Amino acid sequence: MADTQELINQARALGEAIASHADVQAFTAARAAADQNSDAQKLLKSYAEHARRIQTLEAQQKPIEVADKHKLSEYEQQMASNEALKAMMSAQVGYVALMNQVNQAMEAPLAALQKPSQES
Repeated sequence: MADTQELINQARALGEAIASHADVQAFTAARAAADQNSDAQKLLKSYAEHARRIQTLEAQQKPIEVADKHKLSEYEQQMASNEALKAMMSAQVGYVALMNQVNQAMEAPLAALQKPSQES
């Protein structure tokens, strides 16, 4: 049975291994590049503001104009064609896949502990 400090040490080692993984490094670099790209940041900000506006209208059960939907779609198209954002989203796919695999590997032993109590 592992004690608390041993678990913390193993968690730290896992964190260091994850941080040094190629997919994590690629995502970190791509995100930093997108953060430094003023066009990408303006697009993200504009998109987020417009999406919040539409969500507010939906929450208030107010009509959403066709022009608002088109504008949101325009922002999405602009973000998809922005090279910095495209690179970040592409790198994010690898990062998310890696993190899902790591989470599944950690959850498997915990899920096995739950099975006996669920069968009773």
